[in-house]
Amino acid sequence: MEDGYDSEEPNKVKVDENAKPGFLGLSSNLWRLAAVLAIAQFSTALWKWEFSIFIEGFLDPWQMGVVFSSATFTGLIASIFSGYLADFIGRKKTIALGFIPIAIGLFTLSYFPIWPFIPIQYGLVWFGMSTSRLMSRAIPADEIAADDGLKPARRLMMVMMPLWFVDGLGPLTGSVLFSLGYQSSDLHLIGAILAILTFASALVLLRESLGSEIIKKARTGPKIAIRNLGRSFWLLVIGMIGFSFAWMMAIPLLGNLCVGPWGVDRITYGLTWSLFSIVAAIIMYPASILADRNLKATLIAGTLGTGVIFLWFSLGSGALMMYLINFLWAIPFVLYIGAEGSLIVLVVSEETKGRALGTYQVLMMIIGMVAQFVGVMIWDITGSLRFVYSVAGITMLASSVLLFVILMFVKIPKNSNEAKPLQ
Repeated sequence: MEDGYDSEEPNKVKVDENAKPGFLGLSSNLWRLAAVLAIAQFSTALWKWEFSIFIEGFLDPWQMGVVFSSATFTGLIASIFSGYLADFIGRKKTIALGFIPIAIGLFTLSYFPIWPFIPIQYGLVWFGMSTSRLMSRAIPADEIAADDGLKPARRLMMVMMPLWFVDGLGPLTGSVLFSLGYQSSDLHLIGAILAILTFASALVLLRESLGSEIIKKARTGPKIAIRNLGRSFWLLVIGMIGFSFAWMMAIPLLGNLCVGPWGVDRITYGLTWSLFSIVAAIIMYPASILADRNLKATLIAGTLGTGVIFLWFSLGSGALMMYLINFLWAIPFVLYIGAEGSLIVLVVSEETKGRALGTYQVLMMIIGMVAQFVGVMIWDITGSLRFVYSVAGITMLASSVLLFVILMFVKIPKNSNEAKPLQ
């Protein structure tokens, strides 16, 4: 599949020395962002891997559905406001503010894990997580715009590499703590303390990536940028709806599937999660090089591969197979997240990148809210988590065919794949 190009060249943005590409293609500011994101990820990776298992012990499936969907709703609200706020006040202040609700949610979850407060507590965490995730793309997007779309996948993926190493360390550390007698509440408390540390780190380490002229342009332009996002952006949204629905229908229940039908204990499940994240981190650099050669083909490969993995989850069992599937799953996952983020930031104008990322995240979260309820209802009605994953896998494969057709009409700016390679 060949990438299409627009004839118009993107506007250039003036950047300082801190935004110049360096080691592995990241500027000094992006390496500082990577450090902040890594600390933030550890505050959630420490406990998130076993959260669905934790609440299954005292909540019904429909209550679990409320928890997941409520969190997605708060993430949706965060995406709406943080995307717009970041275009108007800058990225640094926005990402720092996002870590405050994470700390509040985890502190209260540690001491009062009681229904009906859990949806609010987990929702606060997701509010902050959604903000940080959005900024993890928006800040690199500013530098991509400044270099006329130079190697977008490499920048977007490499800034996440330390995060994924830490994501692997979180379940590993959590498993060790469980074996030493610690409880889920202890992990939540540690996560809250780390969230406060992340807030301080963001204020100290990060430099603002959005130029004053771009902020001024965003403020004087339309506040609701729906029409300004362009045809290619909306085609991409349509193409990803089916995959996102299938993903959100099944992924919150992964822990329950593994310690239930797969017959894997909680600690082993945590170790397989660590393997997945570490492999994802290791392959991000070569995957980013591959993605920059053809973003569209990479996205298709990622969605198809993930569909196959989900079908495998519906059939397999045992610890050995779980290690194998998590090792292989990291490959299509990295391809998918790298290509998806790159396409979003490339097909919109420089002053709407934050809003484009926020709008995309909002739309996918709306899809996710419905999908999460569908997933838990299928589980409740059929009593089979394997059936949930088989439906999700088939849906992903079918949606990849539609995505293939739609991507033929998505236009990517000319300079994005023709710029000089990064050092």
